Amino acid sequence: MKTALDNSAILNQDQCLQIILSSILNKEPSSFIRKGDGENIFLGYKKLPKIPFLKYRKKLIHFNIRIWDRQFQTLLKKEFTEACRSATILGISPPEHRHGFWSIEEEIISMLSLENIQYADVNFHMEFIKLPRKNKLMNPIAEDIIRNRKIGIISHCAVENFLNHYNSKVIVRLEIPKRRANFQRMTLKKYDVVLSEIKKYCSLVDIWLVAAGIYAKPFCEYIRQNEGIGIDIGSSMDSWINEYHSRGHLRRLMKEYNIKNI
Repeated sequence: MKTALDNSAILNQDQCLQIILSSILNKEPSSFIRKGDGENIFLGYKKLPKIPFLKYRKKLIHFNIRIWDRQFQTLLKKEFTEACRSATILGISPPEHRHGFWSIEEEIISMLSLENIQYADVNFHMEFIKLPRKNKLMNPIAEDIIRNRKIGIISHCAVENFLNHYNSKVIVRLEIPKRRANFQRMTLKKYDVVLSEIKKYCSLVDIWLVAAGIYAKPFCEYIRQNEGIGIDIGSSMDSWINEYHSRGHLRRLMKEYNIKNI
């Protein structure tokens, strides 16, 4: 059954970024996360009839989870759900984008009891994209968020040099296997190591910028629980190391930039 979701209450990108910036300035423990169509597949498998096994298996490959590691799958679903319920802001798909596996957005929200949460446009992370061949983000509010900060990074991306342009310092960078990594798997042991490192460094940083796929959501929640601020910026971080091939929207941005500069 679908919930009666008030789509007019979904914040736009600027509104979301302003709340993030305010939380940083006021030092309010916060978690700013996004729920995409891949997570809908992961959470809805065997609960909603629209999701076939092959789609679920494909997502496990994306998330570097072994198909037979049921214990970790169960734990991750629980941790992800709790992260969504406790989020300061949860990014969801706006109505005009609910196609494919975003079409079950309201069913997932109802299934997980996520009705009483502040929503924002799931694409708020795109405001953190770096313009091609420039050390400048797409949105000036996003630039204020990352300027003059002590930062924790959870990502495979080495973004220290880029953040130097904003007079920010990376205090710690934690890595997990890259999406669809060959011969690397995410396990409960690796997951717990990241949680332990978050707890160790949380008091030493102003914000955490997280680009860790589905794992970004529970990581940001754990950051919030440890009095920190976690921001799920996802694939936008790829652009900080001049990688524009990992997602369709990044490839389109680079193509548009190249056309304009022919």
